Amino acid sequence: ILCAAPHGLVAAGGSPCEVPAIAELLDLLSAQLAADGRRWCLIAGADLAHIGPQFGDSQPVSRTWLTHVEAADRAMLGLTAAGDAEGFYHQVMDDGDSRRICGVAPIYALLRLLPPSRGEVLRYTQWADTAGDGAVTFASVAFWRV
Repeated sequence: ILCAAPHGLVAAGGSPCEVPAIAELLDLLSAQLAADGRRWCLIAGADLAHIGPQFGDSQPVSRTWLTHVEAADRAMLGLTAAGDAEGFYHQVMDDGDSRRICGVAPIYALLRLLPPSRGEVLRYTQWADTAGDGAVTFASVAFWRV
């Protein structure tokens, strides 16, 4: 399922699940997974931050900026591993999504669809253009049912 960013649909301080179309989709998917009876696996294929002039920022990417982005990403990943869909979404949106987390929709949907689980951040990585034109961050998080 391809997911577009919900930014234009969600009121400031609100939740994607307050948007009827999003709530209906997640409710239908949740019901289908519950009724299926088979084991299933959910995967959200999504990048995290996109920063630098290549993505619309005015300044080049610096080591200091990458350190700041990593701290924010790791806080976001902590909420993700905790299964906190609303906390994840609000952490991304508290600064207007200044890091351009392109995976906000699929990660939010995954967190809403998971049964009670525990997560673990397996890896976090940053790719940065050596000229400072851009950087993209990404991670892997695995969940186990509790």
